[in-house]
Amino acid sequence: MATDPAEASHLPGSTATSSRALQTFDQYSQFLRAAVADEESLQLGESLQGMAAPIETLVGLLRQPDPDANAVAQHLLGLMEVARQHGALVQALGGDWHRFYEFNAHAKTLAHFRTRVALWAREAAESHQRLPVLSEFELAAWRVLGAGALLLDVYEQSAQRAQDAAASRSPFVWRLRRAWRRFLTVLHWGP
Repeated sequence: MATDPAEASHLPGSTATSSRALQTFDQYSQFLRAAVADEESLQLGESLQGMAAPIETLVGLLRQPDPDANAVAQHLLGLMEVARQHGALVQALGGDWHRFYEFNAHAKTLAHFRTRVALWAREAAESHQRLPVLSEFELAAWRVLGAGALLLDVYEQSAQRAQDAAASRSPFVWRLRRAWRRFLTVLHWGP
């Protein structure tokens, strides 16, 4: 996924300048859209984008000088549903995905995020209408989205390595290698 240094500079937490780094959850969505290859990767990427959109909305609400607690609570409930659907999709991914450490890391981060969102929604809806601290919300959101992006990256890199290995075992490649060795032998041992 982010093997090109120019692409890697767009990842959250990279050492690139802030003008080139992802600044919003919407930019994260655009990054994911450009990165996915196969059907399950596409579904996971779209699901992560689906989580990034309500997160961006909530960040906008929480940045307002006097956020409406009821609106925040409603958006948090909506985010809980999106996160639940994302969790169902993650668990339904094929066995190739489950073999990665990053799969378990994303699943645990997602479960923690869903618990936090439920708590924030309840606190915002109660009579004292306590809202999540923006920095805590953003940190939790970047963690879950980052873990998902890392899982996508690891899966796609693994798939590419498997594809490269299969290509190197193809009869055409072996014939090409033998021809190349003969050519080098002629050059080395020729008159």
